[in-house]
Formats: sequence, structure tokens, C-alpha cells
Amino acid sequence: MNILLVGNPNCGKTTLFNELTGLHRKTGNFAGVTTDVKSGELKKDKDVKITDIPGIYSLSPNSADSENAVREIKKAKADVIINVIDGTDLERSLYLTALLSKLTIPTVIAVNMYDDLLKNGARIDGKRLSELFGMPVIFISALKRINLDKLVSTAKKHREKPNGNAYNETTEIFTLIERNIGKIIVKKQTKREKFTLKIDGVLLNKYLGIPALFLIITAVYFLTFRIGGAATKVLENAVGNISATLKTVMTRRGFSEWFISLITGAVINGVGAVLSFLPQILVLFLLMAIIEESGYAARIAFLTDSIFRKVGLGGKSVIPLVLSCGCTVSGITAARTIEDPSERKRTIFLTAFMPCGAKTAVFGWLSFVLFGGNPFVPAIMYFAGITATIIFGKILLKADKRGSDGRFYLEMPNYRFPSFKDVWRVLADKTREFLLKAGSVVFAVSLILWFLKNFGFSGYGAGENCFLFLLGNALKYLFYPLGFGNAEASVALLSGILAKESVAETLRILSSDVPSLFNSGFSAAAFTAFLLLSPPCIAALSVARSELGNKDFFKMIVFQFFAGYSVALTINLLGIVFYSRNLILYSITVIMILVAVILFRPKKRRYLCATKRVKRNTTT
Repeated sequence: MNILLVGNPNCGKTTLFNELTGLHRKTGNFAGVTTDVKSGELKKDKDVKITDIPGIYSLSPNSADSENAVREIKKAKADVIINVIDGTDLERSLYLTALLSKLTIPTVIAVNMYDDLLKNGARIDGKRLSELFGMPVIFISALKRINLDKLVSTAKKHREKPNGNAYNETTEIFTLIERNIGKIIVKKQTKREKFTLKIDGVLLNKYLGIPALFLIITAVYFLTFRIGGAATKVLENAVGNISATLKTVMTRRGFSEWFISLITGAVINGVGAVLSFLPQILVLFLLMAIIEESGYAARIAFLTDSIFRKVGLGGKSVIPLVLSCGCTVSGITAARTIEDPSERKRTIFLTAFMPCGAKTAVFGWLSFVLFGGNPFVPAIMYFAGITATIIFGKILLKADKRGSDGRFYLEMPNYRFPSFKDVWRVLADKTREFLLKAGSVVFAVSLILWFLKNFGFSGYGAGENCFLFLLGNALKYLFYPLGFGNAEASVALLSGILAKESVAETLRILSSDVPSLFNSGFSAAAFTAFLLLSPPCIAALSVARSELGNKDFFKMIVFQFFAGYSVALTINLLGIVFYSRNLILYSITVIMILVAVILFRPKKRRYLCATKRVKRNTTT
């Protein structure tokens, strides 16, 4: 048996899917979290297949994710549809219900979040609602698992078609809803709605909204650095002590030098790299999950809409950018909610500029190694990513010549205290994903780097003639203008293509004095900026290729490399000018010469140009 879950965005559909199947799809208290179709087996009956689709408002698709949803409905492979309705916003939800009632597929209405209505004295007349559309109505709470067994049991038994053939036009549907809504629901303003209005009075205030956003984001990255960074240092010291102790023991037991180096330098350090990054990533994802589940993510989109609209990105582009702070893959897939293909493409191009969890962990490590432990480095990189998004978004808009169409519809959910279960599920999923990726990719990179560093054409112990330095010396000339033209930094950036976490691990393996790899603080900042803006890891690149196609994917790679290189070059040149008084004098001299040439061009040349223009006009 096939059951299809259909409903508006942010109605609790994915939470219901997770509870019925035991799977862990991402949830959030804002629209656009689910962007693809996913199926799973009912936990209590493996013969029942549950399918979750992106949220839709109608059966007329206007974006990539809604096309997927409507296509799934029109396949007509579902035995029954469960129409999930947000009980706290019934009137908005019933338009889709009316459209579903016109189909020939048996449908059951699941009024979700009904416990919230009861707490505030509101009531829904389920019998009248059922008679209106010819569908059985079940009141549920997906979050608290109320009436879920009853819902599934009703869906299994229900075989009657809806009775929605009496109205055909959109205006008729709205008239129908308007005429009956007062009879179906008796509702007063809830405590949560009152609380939301009070909080929004501050967080969405014309003058306080942006400063509040700035403080919240700064606090997120500050806490990530302070809490996660402290745990990282403890783990790094522990791994270092284990490595040193094991090296001593293996030396006394007479193990060969190359084997000791492999175990202590590659295996132990590889495992240590994975574990040391975990605290920062978990703290970041915990705070991001709280922001998403509380409903503030939608407010971020609202506050930044006017800013991003100036560079051709609408408010819907903000959600992918926010999600990219957790993982670039999530941001790229979330861009499916954007209706305009041109705007969707630009958004995908720019998602890599936001610091994902892996980049944030590396920035935290670099802040200790290169910037004196400054706790604001990760936050600075976040706002640097926003600034780069605005600047290069403007460049993309000029090239594309197509801006946002001006429409931005975003549902503002009520604030709610994040569910411990949902937050724990996010942390568990992210921990699993990180350990699988880092435990495979970063560990593999560690082993490969050890081999390349210790072996050359002459065998083990090749020193500066090893394979790694041969590769690094071939790459370093590309980065000379950026202030870090050395083999170690070049190879570190190359390893970041596989996984951004590998950048720190590579630098740790290749150099015992990382700061010496950079000419100055400016070149260190240039390295950090290039890491922020250059193309993302291979997992994100793979998803981007499937979303964009080969031609636009290649353009994205070139664009992101150009962005990272140009910004890093600018930072390094500013450092050279700042530290070299002679160069300042030379620069001023060159500028004065150029100004003189422009202002005092020969009059004869100016006269000839004017003469030619007059003759051309006369002929015309």
C-alpha cells in the first residue's frame, strides 16, 4: 500500500513522516526545508510505503521542488493521500484541500498541531469539515505522536473518492472557504501568537532588526569558537600525548621507522583530526538547529530580503544561504524552492561563499594558529561571506541582466521552543554524517599525505624530493601573488577539494610551524579568504553539477575560483602596500603619471576626434 503525504510548507508533514517511518529527514520551523521526494516503510507495517514530498500551496508548480511534488501526485500511484493541515492556520491550508478533493485519489485530512489549539481554547468542527470535502478528518500532533496509529488505520481502510467536483474556479474555492471557515473553527488569538507579536516587535523592528541579527549571528560563532574550540584544544593535546607515548613504546619494541611514522603520524593524527573538529561542528549545528526550529530562520530571510534584492536575489535565496552555513549541499538543494531559473542559478553560484560547518571548524583552528586565538575570526568570516555574496551577486546580476521578479511570499511561523527530539535528531544526523565523511575522506587524505610526504622516486625518506613537494612545487607558483607560494599551503588547499576539514590536517602534517608558511598577517588573511570563497568540497560540487548541468557547473567553478583569487590577491596587495613605504611612493607616482596623461592629452588628438564626429553627423 502506498500513502502519500501532501500539505503546505511548514505544516509538520516531514515530522509526521519521521515518526511513521523512523527515518530522519531534516525538519525546521520555516518553509522550504523539504525539497525532494523521499519514501520509507511504515515502522509497524513494512507492507505500507510512506512518501513525503515538498510542501505546496496548489497543484500548479512554480519551482523545481513544487514540480517534483505535483509530479508525484499526478503519477496516481498512491492508494491514499494524507492531507496534512496546520491546525493553527486552517484557512490558508484549505485551498490545497479543495484542490485535492477534485482528484480521484481517496484522501484523509490530518489536522496537525491540534494540541496547540486546545491549549488556547480553539475548536475545529471535524464533522462539518469532513462533510465539506468528503474526506475523513483525524486530529493529530505529529510532534507528540498523538493519534498517529488512528490516522494510519483510517488511511488503510479509506477507499471513498472526495466530493470536490461542485466547484471548478479558484474564486469558487475561496468563496467556499470564506463562507464555511467561521462554522468550522472557533478561534481566538493564542498565547504563542501573542508572544510572537511581542518578540517580532523587537527582532523585526525597522531600526533594531538588523543589529539584533548581527548580534545573534556573532553570538552563534563566538560560542562555537569558545565552547567547541576549547574542547578541540583538549582533544588535540590528548591525541598528541597518545601519539608521543605510542611512538616511545614502538621505538623500544624495535619497530621500523617507517611503520612508527605511519601509525603515529598518519593513523593516530588522522583519527585525532576527525575527533578534534567534532566539538566545534556539533556546537554550530546545535545553535543553527535552535535558530531553525524556533522560527527565526524565516525572520532572517525577511530582514535580508531588501539587501539581497539589490543584487538580484529575492528573499527565497536567503534560506539556501542560511542552510549553507550548516552544509553547502543543503543550501544547493534548498535553491529548488526558487521559481525563477536565473535567480536559482545565481543562488547556487553564491552558496559556497557562506562558511559551512567544516569551514567554520577550520577557521576556528586557524584563529588559534595564525590570529592569536581571536574568538571573532569565525564570525568575521561569516560576515565576509555575506559581503562577498552581495558584491559578487551584483557582478552576476550585471552579467545575467535579470533580477528578482519582485515577488516574495514567505510564511512567518509562530515562535516555538525547539523540540528536544528534533534538535537531538539533527545533532545525531550531523554527527553520523561528519564521522562517515571525515572518518573516510579525512582519514584517507591523512594516509595519502603521509605516503606522498615520506616517499619519492628514491623510496622512503626522500625529504624535499618526495612526491608531495614535487606536487606542491608545481602548484605554488599559482599562489605566489597571494602571499603563500609554498608547497605546504598549496597542497592544503588542494586537499580541501575532497573535504574542507582536510586543510587543517594537511597543514598539521606538512609543517611544524604553520605561521612561517605565510609572509605576513595579510597573506594569512588572504589564505583564509581564498578558503572561504573558492569552490566547495567534492560532495557539494557533485550536487551542484546535477542541479546546474555541465555548462553552468563549469561557469560556477571558474566564477568561485575567480572570486576567491581576486579577494585574496587584493588582501595581500594591501598588506604589501601597508608594509612598504617605498611601494606607497611608487604607487602614488604611477597614479600621478596616469592622471597627468588623462588630463593633459594632446589637444590635436581631441580636435581630430571632434572633427570626425562632426563629419559623421553631417553625412547622416
